[in-house]
Amino acid sequence: MLAHIRATVSPDTEYRSRLLNELKSIHIVTPDDVKITAELDLMVANILAGNAVEGYALTITGKRGAGKTASLDRSIDAHPSFAPFEGKYNRLSLSLRATTPPSTTLKTLGKELLQRSGYDIALSNDEDENWRTLVRRMKIMQTKVLVLDEFQHVLDAPTSKKYMHLSNSIKNLTQTAGWPIWLIICGVPDIKDFISRDTNGQLDRRAPLVEFEGMKDVKEDWERVEDTIYELAESCKLELGFALTRDFLLRLMHGGIWRFGTTVHIIKNALEKSLWDKSWSRDRGGLLTVEHFAQGYKRLARNCPDETNVFTVKEWHLIQREVDDRGRLVDPASVKRRRSRSE
Repeated sequence: MLAHIRATVSPDTEYRSRLLNELKSIHIVTPDDVKITAELDLMVANILAGNAVEGYALTITGKRGAGKTASLDRSIDAHPSFAPFEGKYNRLSLSLRATTPPSTTLKTLGKELLQRSGYDIALSNDEDENWRTLVRRMKIMQTKVLVLDEFQHVLDAPTSKKYMHLSNSIKNLTQTAGWPIWLIICGVPDIKDFISRDTNGQLDRRAPLVEFEGMKDVKEDWERVEDTIYELAESCKLELGFALTRDFLLRLMHGGIWRFGTTVHIIKNALEKSLWDKSWSRDRGGLLTVEHFAQGYKRLARNCPDETNVFTVKEWHLIQREVDDRGRLVDPASVKRRRSRSE
């Protein structure tokens, strides 16, 4: 199909697709990436040391749009020990990675993990048996690390009983006799409660925690955003058509609700708008303008009017939005609040 599309689109569209591919391949390394990489090294060293009676959970938290998933994926992909490889009889992998399904239960999570492991045999109606099959599957694949993104969905189990069953099953993995599993759980700050509410002591509460903090109105963060704009624009062969003033950078950072991941999303939207600007050409390239940022923000904020666009109004600091589950900027009141879960 891709060959068909490539043969039927215009030369301009084909060239833009190559620029977008380059853009998507770029990951801006942040201090949080460095922290995650260090924790992955420590985890691998503990596994390599052998004779471990139990694993532990690395918890990575931050608000929606902070860039957690991108940093975690990049850090794991860049670590050579986590690269899957073909063994004598089957594919081997140090880690099994999955996105936790919404309102997950032991049954739905077990099904998701088995499918991610390549298990294609009909599942049992007994969810506990499926979980035991998962453990056997992880042994066959020599998997020692379970990575669960969007882990806040575990907290949304439909009933307290189902939550307890699910949470205990996950925690028990770290104490599997002869094959302890290490956990990497990633999600919004609420997931810290998963560790703190472990009244049975199944998880070490001293286990490492990486918290993604929001950006601030400080030189270090201005420069990081400025460098990101230049690097991403260069990858798209675009020239910057205006000065990156402090006022502009603060508008951009506020528009990204002071979260690096959302801010980068706005920048990428602006670059796409510039690539499809009428003034752009393959030979001359194009200019990246403030108007493109206004259009990129509007797209992420669900076609917000100019009156609530941080790039077009004077009192931009009064505009307040939040990131929903789909990564869009929305009215804070429309974002679903997670109910508290007590044990």
